[in-house]
Amino acid sequence: MHNLLLLLILAIVPYNSLFSGIDAYFKKPIGKSSQNKMRNIDFIYTLNLDKRPEKFALCLKQLNPYGIYPFRFSAVNGWELPLTVINDVGVKYQIGMKDDLMGTWYSFSENGMPTHEILHEPGRNYFCHCMARGPIAIVLSHLSILQDAYDSGYKTIWVMEDDIEVKRDPNLLSSMIEKLDKLVGKKGWDILFTDQDTKNKKGEYVPCRGYAKRPNYTPKHPERFAERKDISSDFRKIGARYGAYSMIVRRSGMKKILGFIKKYKIFLPYDMDMYMPDDIQMYAVKDDIVSTLIDALTDNGGPNYNKN
Repeated sequence: MHNLLLLLILAIVPYNSLFSGIDAYFKKPIGKSSQNKMRNIDFIYTLNLDKRPEKFALCLKQLNPYGIYPFRFSAVNGWELPLTVINDVGVKYQIGMKDDLMGTWYSFSENGMPTHEILHEPGRNYFCHCMARGPIAIVLSHLSILQDAYDSGYKTIWVMEDDIEVKRDPNLLSSMIEKLDKLVGKKGWDILFTDQDTKNKKGEYVPCRGYAKRPNYTPKHPERFAERKDISSDFRKIGARYGAYSMIVRRSGMKKILGFIKKYKIFLPYDMDMYMPDDIQMYAVKDDIVSTLIDALTDNGGPNYNKN
């Protein structure tokens, strides 16, 4: 009788809602207003740590002169995340998963210090090699925003991290959305990046043409990650991308990214996982509008705000 009941539950309830659990750690936004939007964009979010008000102030200094007022999302602070959370959101290794990958796990007995090893211990919670608490929290922050946007019924959002640099009038994005809709159809794209590529500390573009391996997922068509095809003078279709600091996300993109990471858990940094769903469609503008601030302050590898 018990087994029959369990089978009935499994038949009725989607797999993700039973076994993902990661959404229990999503953070709810507080204080949203009607001014946090622009033409063709239902809502504008900016991720910002509570302990980095100066970084959000710099964002506002760049955006407000154009009449753009993003909502400040209080980002998840990985350096304050309980170990219980860290050990529940990563990939729990199981027999049959890839066992040739280096990973990092956080031990309760070692006061949360990271340990690096080949994935091998069933039940142990792993992240990719050397993934620090900061990037773990960034994933949770981005997913929290996507979940809020999806639950709010938004069709199109603009998500920024707090290390942006405005290169041209961001109001151009409203017309860029219309142009892309005409080129590929409103259902023909999931993500539009607001610059052509991420950059290194010298300001040089760093294209991405591949993917990082996961222990519990293998892409159906890995050759797609190398795609870089100009479709007009304004846009390039891409298969992979580093950097998630400024991106327009359609409702379809919210659903695909949320579904993927809820199912497969956190293993990679967000910008190495967001393009993993097999059917995700991504584009980038060919002339930067909002890009990344070169050599910006970062707390990814440690709580550097404590040093100021």
